[in-house]
Amino acid sequence: MHISRVDLNLLVVFDTVYAEGSMTAASRKLNLSQPAVSHALARLREVFGEPLFERRGRGIAPTPLARAIAGPVRDALTAVERTLRQASHFDPAAAERHFRIGLREALEPSVLPELGRAICAAGPRLSLATARHDRPRLEPDLAAGEFDVALDVLLPLADRVPHELVLVDRLVVVARRDHPQLRRAKRRGWTIDAYLELDHVQVSSRRRGPALEDVALRPTGRSRRIRVRCQSHAAACRVVAGTDLVATIPEAYAKHVLEREVNQVLALPLEGIALETYMYWPANADGDPANRWLREQVRSALRTGR
Repeated sequence: MHISRVDLNLLVVFDTVYAEGSMTAASRKLNLSQPAVSHALARLREVFGEPLFERRGRGIAPTPLARAIAGPVRDALTAVERTLRQASHFDPAAAERHFRIGLREALEPSVLPELGRAICAAGPRLSLATARHDRPRLEPDLAAGEFDVALDVLLPLADRVPHELVLVDRLVVVARRDHPQLRRAKRRGWTIDAYLELDHVQVSSRRRGPALEDVALRPTGRSRRIRVRCQSHAAACRVVAGTDLVATIPEAYAKHVLEREVNQVLALPLEGIALETYMYWPANADGDPANRWLREQVRSALRTGR
């Protein structure tokens, strides 16, 4: 007989009657009437083709068939109970889970050290991987389970995918410590004019087009003198360390990876630029306990790593 034709609640009644050894005690524990318990056992007799309990004096006793199936039934019900608990509660100490986070290279130093420590400390069978995500494919990738969460700027898909603001950063200017023009600029005053007198490294993952700071300069009618364009903040910092160029990068990145014995950090003399990072997650995982737990770890890691 296929399991789909069996009411699994009947097995709960059988398990309770077997454990209690009494119809009366089982009915109290199940909060059912004794006739309801008797009816359930009668239906099970039809399923198995023979009785599971026999009258013995004023009580009942299990038949050989009942004794044979009692252990497997209890194991099966325990497995179902465990599955239901896991579906409504996430225990990182006992769970086995591999989390995947989509993010850009510049954010890794801000989130990964603290998040990695939290994941490893929470449970011995938890693991974590970060990977660069493709923005046009982020929505289907989240829906397909390619990523548990993703971190990025506010994207056009935000009206269709659950998201929240998790980090607001600012831009800073990085230059080598013995930069000759900066020594003079500091004496005169570190202004937007002094900033624009310098030669710049522009960081962008796109093939062409302005960076955020260049967009912010447009209303002033002024622009930077770009001498080198690269894809990563790490490369920009290395270029800056060996030249008289300067780079404009997120403060959180500069805080975690900058070689301060070689480079220095200055405030960006340009107001009104906020780097907002949002966390995205699959719509079908909005209430998932494991995903909720991971999102809280990401929030905590970003707060601690600032």
